[in-house]
Amino acid sequence: MGNLYYPQLSSGALAQYPIRKTRLFRTIKNVLPDGSMFLARDPGYSRWLWDLSYSSLSTYDTQALQAHFSACNGPLHAFTFIDPTDNMLVWSSDLSNPAWRASTLIKVQAGAADPLGGASAFVITNTAETTQDIAQTLTIPASFNYCFSIYIAGASQPAATLIRRGSSVTQSQGVNIGQSWIRAVSAGQLNDSGAEFTIGLSLSAGQQVVVFGPQLEAQLAPSPYRPTAQVSGVHPNAHWATGQLSIAATAPDLYSTAFTIETVD
Repeated sequence: MGNLYYPQLSSGALAQYPIRKTRLFRTIKNVLPDGSMFLARDPGYSRWLWDLSYSSLSTYDTQALQAHFSACNGPLHAFTFIDPTDNMLVWSSDLSNPAWRASTLIKVQAGAADPLGGASAFVITNTAETTQDIAQTLTIPASFNYCFSIYIAGASQPAATLIRRGSSVTQSQGVNIGQSWIRAVSAGQLNDSGAEFTIGLSLSAGQQVVVFGPQLEAQLAPSPYRPTAQVSGVHPNAHWATGQLSIAATAPDLYSTAFTIETVD
């Protein structure tokens, strides 16, 4: 069976609010012969639940949800679920992590002042004589609407380039930068049917910038920055937590539904 991905609505969003998100942990209990107990959290178990509800869905969006439910055989087959409340990038808080692919001629230095008053920004310098990228690639549909945002400042050159790339299509967007922080944004949809999507920052020869808070979201505009480490908003082991998808017609060609998605990380 090919890769299964939770569908994006025709509005460019993945879900409608309100969204209820719950994280569950498991406790290991050891009962001794004298009746005393030792309790400890199981570090290898973490479960997420998303309670999603939709109203005024079009026929197109309703059929997309039904088709996905059928392709998964209900709760039987796993699929990739993009958390609509989280940052899709791993290690957004550490651009020196190997999850960020860059040439050895790209130098990344931590500890710079960030726009939120901390010291979590990174100085990125392209020491090469040609344009170089620092990027991250995810296994997600390239055809979804995505919004890539990053805080950036730099006075060495007046422009930088944000990149959104699929398997066969690349979109580059130049942004004007200066000494003051801006939140640069590149958003839209690629005409690319692949299952790989890359975002990144392209720097010209000798360019130096200060960056903070890279974020990728499956929507049309950025939301407040949410830092990530090894866990992001992309969950490749999600399941429908219901054996039946109930759809209610609320008006001509308008529908509503509610269900739960679960993952075990």
